[in-house]
Amino acid sequence: MVASSRTTQTLRYGDEQLFSMELEPSRLAYRHEPPVPAAEFASDLKRQLESPLDFPPLEMAVVPDDRIVIALDRHTPGAAEIIAAVWSIFERRSIKPKDVTILQPASWNAGQLPDPRAALPAAVRQAMHWSIHDATDKKRERFLANSANGERIYLDCDVVDADLVLPVGAVGFDPLLGFRSAGSAIFPGLSNIDAMAKARGQDHAELRPTDDRPLRQLQDEVAWLLGVQFGIQVLPSLGGQPAGVICGAVEATTSAARDWLQQHWLVEQPQRCEIVVASITANAAGASWEEVGAALQSARNLVQRGGKIVLLTNLSAEPTDGFRYLQQGESPREALKPLRLEAPPDVIPASRLASAADWATVYLVSGLEPGLVESLCMTPLAANEAARLLERGGSCVLLEAAQHTFGYVA
Repeated sequence: MVASSRTTQTLRYGDEQLFSMELEPSRLAYRHEPPVPAAEFASDLKRQLESPLDFPPLEMAVVPDDRIVIALDRHTPGAAEIIAAVWSIFERRSIKPKDVTILQPASWNAGQLPDPRAALPAAVRQAMHWSIHDATDKKRERFLANSANGERIYLDCDVVDADLVLPVGAVGFDPLLGFRSAGSAIFPGLSNIDAMAKARGQDHAELRPTDDRPLRQLQDEVAWLLGVQFGIQVLPSLGGQPAGVICGAVEATTSAARDWLQQHWLVEQPQRCEIVVASITANAAGASWEEVGAALQSARNLVQRGGKIVLLTNLSAEPTDGFRYLQQGESPREALKPLRLEAPPDVIPASRLASAADWATVYLVSGLEPGLVESLCMTPLAANEAARLLERGGSCVLLEAAQHTFGYVA
């Protein structure tokens, strides 16, 4: 009897769910191994705040009675631990809780956010302000300055009036920015509805993350105009937990975080493969259509035309408005034109799905009704059906936590 040469490949997806498939070693072109959560995040954070990169300790940046705004990006891993650690420093400098405001950016896709003050003592939690910026409230607008291109920059009045603005956020690949960093929490999310609408645009699928992006340059300029000097960059890992953190001067930490991101989440391949299996793991935001779009974009960049993309999720959220164009069109390609013309708030994830479905056959493991999945130009599968589908076929690339990756063929 000849022993089987197949090996078992396991991918995590959803909330600690496991997907297993039998695969001949010769078929495995590449497997991406994502970084794991930091074992000592709290102690590493404390050390970084006391000995930051290219900057004095954070406690040297504040004095009693300072008004402080922590610009906390939405769905930042480890947010509650970071707020607690930063507060312990402010408390030593006799800062009052009422003088600290945690402000999170506005978003086109509203959703319940966890209270970032959860790890604070009860009395501090009650006194410290926490709010999500309302970009439609004209009373909150405050003129900051004109940009180098003559654009009038408006921000939330608390941000403009603050003695210290401390941006906190996760680094990641972004369709509009190339790279997202802590400073991305400030603009346009803490500006007005006009700035948010102007920033909403098409996915620059033809660009690499390192290529220049006008919006990213404007974000850097706004931070400079605001006098932001210190930032906390959170490094993402599996399961909605931080892999690490980099604290210090904004420019230095952003550069270091981008280098780390490319080392751990950039997937470069010499050629396209026939099958991409991509999983989406639960993170601080939970499974979302934005994550589906990000994972599909990486998979589409790596798979051959006419190949197969198998997406493993526990997605149960109903699709947002932009996805109706796929349901109404006769083909994914036909959906792209009205999508880009109308540019709904979810134009990027919807366009990414349409583009992937036009390029390859997309199979989806999810908690959605099969009829709904089919109406979105995908084929619904159960996990065991997906495993059987993958028993035969060609070369495979496996992407775990694919929503964080950027895949491309050199």
